[in-house]
Amino acid sequence: MPWLDIEKRYAALFTNQKGNVAKPLRLALGACIIQAEYGYSDEQTALQIQDNPYLQYFCGYPGYDDEHLSFDPSAMVYFRKCLTPEIVGEINEMILRTVAAEKNDDSNDHKDGGNSGTMIVYAACAPSHIRYPQNACLPNEARGNTRKILDELHNPADGRKPRTYRKQAHKDFLQFSRSKKKTAKQIRKAVGKQLNYLARNLAAIGEKPERLRSLEPRLTSVL
Repeated sequence: MPWLDIEKRYAALFTNQKGNVAKPLRLALGACIIQAEYGYSDEQTALQIQDNPYLQYFCGYPGYDDEHLSFDPSAMVYFRKCLTPEIVGEINEMILRTVAAEKNDDSNDHKDGGNSGTMIVYAACAPSHIRYPQNACLPNEARGNTRKILDELHNPADGRKPRTYRKQAHKDFLQFSRSKKKTAKQIRKAVGKQLNYLARNLAAIGEKPERLRSLEPRLTSVL
């Protein structure tokens, strides 16, 4: 909202040589916009502005004040009388020109090599891809990867495939992940189980170093 330009253009509408000092146009126009947006009555509009710091900021208050009404509800009649449809239409044109000018400035900034994209400035909302060592998902994923490696390394001619206890390991992880409240003891126990399964798989992989080297490109695509 180009409040300064609107104030300069229409300040003469609210000058009165008699009676009380006229209300600022930002307050008058802001009250009319708030009433039209939310469907308040005249009295409700005045009370809502008194109670809501956001509405007070929109109406140009220098600070939050909930002790006094900024205007009598009957003043809404005079606000609407002064802000005729012709005046509101001209204000809309001023707003549209301001928006168009800001868009042109933004496009010029991009052409000149200015900053672009989206920046998140509130750290609590920033996306985080960090998983900590106590996260049981890490050893579970590592166990799954080593199981895939063992499946690729196994040669039926060598006999029986090394035992990986994949079903039991998956069952243990699901039982842990589905619990809503995880204590420190439960986390340590779940991580320890997955690490034991992982150690068994790594030991079985280490028994076939020659075949592991020969299948390295294929294992990379699998993982």
